[in-house]
Parts: sequence; C-alpha cells; structure tokens
Amino acid sequence: MNQGQLPPFAQSIRWQTVNVVTQVVLQLAFISLLARILEPADFGVMAIALVVVGFIEIFAQVGIGPSLIQRKDLSPQHTRTAFSFSLVLGCLFFGLMYMAAPWIGSFYHKELLVDVLRWISLSFILSSLAIVPRSLLIREMAFKKLFIAACVAMVIGNLVIGLGLAYSGAGIWSYVVALLCQNALLGLMYWILRPSAIGWKWHAKALRQMLGYGGRSTLFNVSNYAAGKADTLLVGHLAQNAQASGWSTTGLYDRSAYLMGLPISVLGKLGDSVLFSGMAALQEERAALQRVLTRAAGLISWLIFPASVLLIVFATDIAVLFLGDQYVAAGPVVRILFIGVAFRSLIKLGDAVVRAVDALSAAIAIKLLFLICVSASTYFALTRNYGIEGVAWGVTASTVVQFAAMGALILRTMQWDFRRAVATMKPGLSALLLAAIGCIAIDWLTNQWSPGGSNWEYRLVRVAGAGLWTACCMVFMACRFPELIDGNDPAVRERWLRHVPGIFKPRPR
Repeated sequence: MNQGQLPPFAQSIRWQTVNVVTQVVLQLAFISLLARILEPADFGVMAIALVVVGFIEIFAQVGIGPSLIQRKDLSPQHTRTAFSFSLVLGCLFFGLMYMAAPWIGSFYHKELLVDVLRWISLSFILSSLAIVPRSLLIREMAFKKLFIAACVAMVIGNLVIGLGLAYSGAGIWSYVVALLCQNALLGLMYWILRPSAIGWKWHAKALRQMLGYGGRSTLFNVSNYAAGKADTLLVGHLAQNAQASGWSTTGLYDRSAYLMGLPISVLGKLGDSVLFSGMAALQEERAALQRVLTRAAGLISWLIFPASVLLIVFATDIAVLFLGDQYVAAGPVVRILFIGVAFRSLIKLGDAVVRAVDALSAAIAIKLLFLICVSASTYFALTRNYGIEGVAWGVTASTVVQFAAMGALILRTMQWDFRRAVATMKPGLSALLLAAIGCIAIDWLTNQWSPGGSNWEYRLVRVAGAGLWTACCMVFMACRFPELIDGNDPAVRERWLRHVPGIFKPRPR
C-alpha cells in the first residue's frame, strides 16, 4: 500500500453493515416477541446473568481475539497457541463460574439466578472454541462469511428454537437455550467457513507477544464493559432490596437500556470489525488514518444525530411498539437514555481508534472515570429515591463526561484540529436541527388528535411520520454535502444521485 493510500473499505463496510443491521433486526424481532411472552422479572434475572457472564468472559479471552486481528506478522504458531490457550481458559472460567454462582445468587437473593448462571457460563467454552476462526475472518475482512454465519445462528438459535420453547411455556429457559444454541451454531459456522490449523502445543514466545497487546486490550474491555453495565448491576441489587417488585424494575430498566443500546450496537460492531481491522492496518500511516477518521465521524454524525432526535421525542411510542404495552412505564427512562446516543456513537468511533493505534493506557483511565461516575450517580439515585429515572440522568451525564475526555484524547493522539473535527460533523448537526423542528411539530400536532389510551396504530403512525421526515432531512443534507457519501468520487456521485428525487439534488457549483 502506498503512503496515504486508503484500503478498500467499501465492500467490507457494505457487507459488515448488512451483517450488523441484520443481526440487530433479528435480535430485535426475537426480543420484541419474547417480551410479549415472558414477564419483566424474567428479563431482570437474565439481565444480571448476562452482565456477570459477559464481564467474566472478557477475562476468559484475555484479548486473544484482538491480538490476532491487530498483529502484523501473524504465524501458525500464534493461531495454534491462541486456540489451545483460549480453550483452557474457557474451561477454567466455566468451572469458576459454576462454583461462584451460589454466592452471586445469594447476593441478589434469587435462587433461580444460580441455575441460569451455571448454564449460561457454558458460553465461555463455546466462545473459546470460536475465537481463532472468527478473528481470522475479521482480520481478512471476510464479512460476507460472517453475515452467513450470523444469519444461520440467529434464525435457528433464536427464532426457531428460542421462540419455539417460549411459546411452549419454557419461560426464562427459552432465553437461556436460545443463547447457547446461537453461540454453538456461530462457532460451528466459523469453523466451516474459515478452517484453521490448530494444536495443543503452546509457543511461549507467541503467547507472550499476544498477551502483551491482549493484556492492555483486556483492561480496556473490562473497564469499558464494567462502566456500561454498572448501572444494571446496581439497579438489580438495590432495587430488589428496596421493593417487592425489584426484579420487574430491573427488567424495566434493562429493556430501556437495551433500546438505547441498539444503535450503539450497530456502530460498536462495525467499529470492532471494519474500522478496527482497517485502522490497525494503517496504524503507521497517520495521514491515511486521519482521512478514515474524518470520513467515519462525518458519516456517524449524519446517521445518528438526526435519528437521536426521533428517538428522544417518540421514546414512549418506540418502547411500546417494540416491547409491548407492559413497558409503557419505560418511556421516560428510555427518553433520558436516548439523549446519550449521539455521544456514545462518537465514543465508539474513538474506541476503534485507540485500539488500532494502541493508545489504550489513556483510554483505560477514561473508562475507569466513566465507571466511577456511573456507579456513584446510580447509587446516589437509588438510595435517595430518585428511582430509575434518576439512574438514567446519571448515566447520561457520565456519558457526556466520557465523550469530552475521549474527544480530547483522539484530538491529541491523531493530531486532529478541533475546528476540523466540528466541521466534519456539520451535515449531522444541520440534519439534527431540521429533524428536531419536524419531530417536535409532528409530536404536537398528533397529540391534538390523540385517541387516548394505548393505541398501537396511533403510535405507529406517529413514529412512521417522524421517521419519514427524519429520512428526508438526512437525504437533503447528503445532497448538500455529497462528499459525505461518495468521498468526492465523481463516478460514485453520479450513480447514487440517480436514485435521489429531483427536489433534493444539489445544484451545480
């Protein structure tokens, strides 16, 4: 690759975008249907179990996957060592979780949590078996194969097996079995689509090389994950102790956080795959990295800023449409959490940058600061009777603090000018302003004709109308700033503008 030359991201981003969006849609369909069958308390128990297992799983992988992706001179010794070491750790942490489950269940005063934790911890072993082929697929940007694997696993594991068990009355265990089946099928598909040489012999030098970067990556992931889940863990413990409906409150808050996290999940998975692997290949070419960062920041702001307005204004409608009438009380919580969506989206971009250029030490400090802010604000809100709305405000304020710190780190690390960074987001900020005007007007007008009560069709019309307006705002801004889409490539510009209505097309400059 020549100095300053950008890698061929276009096809990789296209397939991974399809992959991630498909995963989110399938997962949302699964959760939306499951929420109408299971009780909020079941989601409360699963929320705690998934947070605990997800946290421990970071240690069980010790950054082996990111090391395989980020390392320049990858050899068969690295892949063989990664497989054997990861499998041993997976088995070890399964055993530790099996023994620790009763203590965790006692801490949360829920005996059912013990059995759920023990079964879900089998995912440690399943994930360790899949680390090598999955990481190599990401390293090679084989996102079409990742898309195939995800579709097979989610359709069979979640929609067929999980929902089938739920409708047959299996309750919370339908969720548990769906998760395990999905992970098992994913691992199987990864090995089918990317067979690799494996073995049991460890190469000490290769292991040290991977654990060097992997150790820093693990600390980063641990602090990042802990900060993102501390509120759920504290709500689960403190709300359950304070009121009889504590597990329902936990489930209500967890589903609110889940809705807030959907757009973040899309960007996070894109950042962890396409941007991370692509930027890692360019880690010594700072000019090329700046161009990738500029383009990515512009696209993210254009996609997320106007959409976040839609989410905030129509939060209650979205919660009811996706989760059912029993989650109408989640509306105010969802609205508060949606305020942080735009900030979290740009933070996800920053995460990909610091991992690619190995600026992890400072990033870890930022994540720990975020963890402290979230934990303190959540504890304050729940012990001073501000409820889960108070928790949501604390999380949102902590997110703004993290955004400011991460932004300063990226500007310094990438030698990026602040005014240039703001100018990059001009299309997104302009689209946000237009979307806000239309969404607020639609909300006010439709409220004048509200039929009252919980009317599904009324909510759908409101959200659909606002969604159409927001999409028009985004198209208008894309035409005003066409370089956002085509990178100033005349051939690409000519192709995509063919599909744009004449009213939106930019005038020749």
